[in-house]
Amino acid sequence: MTRPLPRMRDQYRFFRPIDLRWNDVDRFGHVNNAVFFEFFDTTVNAWLAENGIFQEDYDPMCVVVRHACDYFLEVKPSDKVEVALAIETIGTSSLTYLSALFRVGEDQPAAQGTYVHVAVDRTTRRPTPIGPKAIRICENLLIATV
Repeated sequence: MTRPLPRMRDQYRFFRPIDLRWNDVDRFGHVNNAVFFEFFDTTVNAWLAENGIFQEDYDPMCVVVRHACDYFLEVKPSDKVEVALAIETIGTSSLTYLSALFRVGEDQPAAQGTYVHVAVDRTTRRPTPIGPKAIRICENLLIATV
């Protein structure tokens, strides 16, 4: 397996500070790997809420169908961190996010992830198209990938 290269800070469109909590740290004295998934999930959902996407009962809801993470640098409890977010792909009913955790002031991420949402009908739970308003808003996070 080829190790992915880190995507640098300038490849992301949105940043959100995250406060580390004492229970984010494992017995080895660094932030536990599973916690990164929580940070990415929190950031994606906060961005959606702040932009009013998928929030109303008549809107589709999003479900996670894929979540992956690669780790590059250790994060310690004393570090100040922020999660970065971009969108790689906008499909008919899916959004592929790129997320990363950065130590504040650093250009290389400590970890980066891929997070895929699929829009589903709230009643049938079957995939449904993303509406034009949501697409326009999501395009603000869209980046070109190689």
